[in-house]
Amino acid sequence: MASLYYIDGYNVLHRSSVLRASARLDLESAREALIDRVAQFCIATGQKACVVFDGRHTSKADRIPHKNVPGLQLVYTPSELTADSYIERAVYQHKDRLQVAVVSNDRSLRDLCRNLGALTMEADNFLDSVRESRHDMEGVMERAKREKIEHLEDRLDADVLHKLMELRKKL
Repeated sequence: MASLYYIDGYNVLHRSSVLRASARLDLESAREALIDRVAQFCIATGQKACVVFDGRHTSKADRIPHKNVPGLQLVYTPSELTADSYIERAVYQHKDRLQVAVVSNDRSLRDLCRNLGALTMEADNFLDSVRESRHDMEGVMERAKREKIEHLEDRLDADVLHKLMELRKKL
């Protein structure tokens, strides 16, 4: 698994079977849905992701503010720079390109980044990964609710807990 994902934002919105219909109806809502999914992916996996949007297609008023999610970065390129160009440069400048994945259905972008040594994914494959990570996280949360584990002490067996209590008395 890569440690950093560059996501070609508008390409993913318009090419994924999951978000395409939504993007046709309301681009802003679809953009927010993509960002929310990527944020959930970052939280669930601990991976970093940079969602890159063409700035020339987005007015400053329409830009979604940063979600303050660890590992998530939103980039709106300057009007003279495309998202593809931004991603190509970022991959080229990355020290360990084998740890980079580029998410886009743009074949030329994927080919160039793959030739630089990065991994590539199509939009639907990435969104499937996002869905799986969210499902895994929900499973962990449900298990925690069922087991009602609220404190570290609840996870310890009686012998270990007794030893810790003895150490506490000594201190």
